Amino acid sequence: MSRIIDLSYPLEDSMLVYPNNERPTFSWKARANSEGYNLTRMTMIVHTGTHVDSPMHFLAGGDPIDEMPLDCFYGEARLFRVKSGPNSKEFGPDDLSPSLELLEDGAIFIVDTGVHRHAHTAEYNSLYPWPSTELIELLLNKKIRCYMTDATAVDPVGSPDSPVHKALFKGGVPIVENLANLSELPDKESFVVSAAPLKLAGREGSPCRAFAVL
Repeated sequence: MSRIIDLSYPLEDSMLVYPNNERPTFSWKARANSEGYNLTRMTMIVHTGTHVDSPMHFLAGGDPIDEMPLDCFYGEARLFRVKSGPNSKEFGPDDLSPSLELLEDGAIFIVDTGVHRHAHTAEYNSLYPWPSTELIELLLNKKIRCYMTDATAVDPVGSPDSPVHKALFKGGVPIVENLANLSELPDKESFVVSAAPLKLAGREGSPCRAFAVL
């Protein structure tokens, strides 16, 4: 029997966000005890919580989120863990467990940096490690469909040129950030993952509801 693992953080007005980003806001526009129904207005940056970045996020001519193929966000995936855990440092192929040789061409790549264990704390935005140029080149050579991570970004906070984002985007690879509950996923076998974004026309990113099917 299949088991579904929720990989998304709840959206709430007190949630942790990327430094200097606004938190989402929610307000009641109608209530069942007066208007006869409940209706909520939500205002938020599209890169809030568990979300998808499309190439348009950093590339002027990059694809917007509504033009990304849905099979980028759904299908067979492999999980790899950063052996050293969250340490605010760069990690490469040799720092991953299991071996990157197990990653099949065309699969979805998921990395557990360990920083999800610091969710809802200030350390979440400062301790996450980021991938090396060597690792990104290997992943692009394997034609991964998507790069997914529990980190809040794939470049260090405040990076002036965001080289990892740009390298993935130039290869046509979207990014899913802020995944939750990665400790519940296996690293010995593949599984199915889904992280479909909203179809926001002409926009560079979108929140998503990510989950894995074991």
